Amino acid sequence: MSRKLPSLNAVKVFEAAVRHGTTVGAAAEMGVTHGAISRQIQQLEDWIGRPLFKREMGRLVVTDAGAAYAEIVGRALDLVNDGTQALLDVSDNVVRVTTTASFASEWLMPRLWDFQSRHQHVEIWVEEGKEIVNPRSGGCDLAIRMGFGEWSGVHVEPLMDDRLFPVCSPEIAVQLRYPRDLGKFSLLHDDDPHAQWSRWLSQVGIEMTPANTKLFNRGARFASSSLLLRAATAGQGVALARERLAESWLESGKLVCPFPESVELANAYWLVTRHGIEPRRPLRVFMAWLRQQVGPSHTF
Repeated sequence: MSRKLPSLNAVKVFEAAVRHGTTVGAAAEMGVTHGAISRQIQQLEDWIGRPLFKREMGRLVVTDAGAAYAEIVGRALDLVNDGTQALLDVSDNVVRVTTTASFASEWLMPRLWDFQSRHQHVEIWVEEGKEIVNPRSGGCDLAIRMGFGEWSGVHVEPLMDDRLFPVCSPEIAVQLRYPRDLGKFSLLHDDDPHAQWSRWLSQVGIEMTPANTKLFNRGARFASSSLLLRAATAGQGVALARERLAESWLESGKLVCPFPESVELANAYWLVTRHGIEPRRPLRVFMAWLRQQVGPSHTF
């Protein structure tokens, strides 16, 4: 059957422009000039016979028809990419995983030996990443992320829930009888927007007045949860930690939880994979192992 298709290069340029939201981003990805991107888009619009973008004050805004078409061609390009990659891959048994450095070091790495001992034929390649990217364009097979799971263009499924509570060294813990006693020590903070001290303090009945906000906002700040936990084990103060990331430290006794109260997080860890594409068998095996590590009691 003869197929009536536009230029593949024009389609690739169009899909990249929609995905990036700008012709500049598409030009950087495709390795061509901004003008070349505009000409390819114009060529595709001429071939189709209808506009795919609206020109508004010098900006390109995708039309409804253009957005729908971009979704279709994106899936088609995924299939072409996967089929080609399957032929080029040196090993079909490599699973490329991207996640945050803290999740990798505190939760995944201590458990990964179990997977490797059970599935020696599968290689797990772990890279650091925080952005919510489509695994197709992000150079990975699986992304493990925190959030609400409301990301477009990808397939998401929940991995596990989480909760927040204070942790500190045993030496500091014996000096904490009530939550108000935290004001006598340095509180440790990280840049996780969902793990701020005000959430836990409000839960235990401490009103965040201006004076209390100033009191409990002081203390060292760290760029990751891993650094935060290590500072707490060194006795530098009290950290507000995610249970999943603090598990190994609590089990070792290097950190303890001085108070029973915790805050359930509305967000959770998610498995992010390609939309509309059946995962390869090694990826399915790895995802099944991840669910097994969590267990039914920790999913939601």
